[in-house]
Amino acid sequence: MLLSSISSFQNLVVLCVVNLCCDKEGSCSFHLTDDDVQDLAVALPFLVALSLGRACRFNACRTTVSSLLSISIHCLGLELLEVHFNTRTITGDIQRLLDEDSGRGKPRCKLRALRVGRLPLEVQDEQDIGTIATGFLDIFPSLKFFPIHCLNFGIWEELAYMLRN
Repeated sequence: MLLSSISSFQNLVVLCVVNLCCDKEGSCSFHLTDDDVQDLAVALPFLVALSLGRACRFNACRTTVSSLLSISIHCLGLELLEVHFNTRTITGDIQRLLDEDSGRGKPRCKLRALRVGRLPLEVQDEQDIGTIATGFLDIFPSLKFFPIHCLNFGIWEELAYMLRN
């Protein structure tokens, strides 16, 4: 419904959906898929700010980092991004994107900060953090920060440090 209601606004520069939120039982009401986010990015290429609800701690949504790549390729002027994406298998998801050369050679947006809200990030070792950092830099070459509101601040900050150095 969201996509059909905005697809006629191709010149839209700000899209903020505030009612996508997760409940207390761990159920995420963010029902978009990677394909839905790609359709949205293709339909709204002039977005400068995109917020599809604060990412929650439940990690139950169906989008992955692939949706971030779609946004970066299709919304080149993007300066603000806040979107749910699942981090349970983030290392493998990013490794697949890197191995497939997804979108290789296409310009990317210059996003400097990705708002990750309360999104958990668990990694096994330093190699995983390195893979994730490499993947995020491939998706968003100018990325430097992760404004967060969660308990695992340290891991996101370590990742941001790797992006900056």
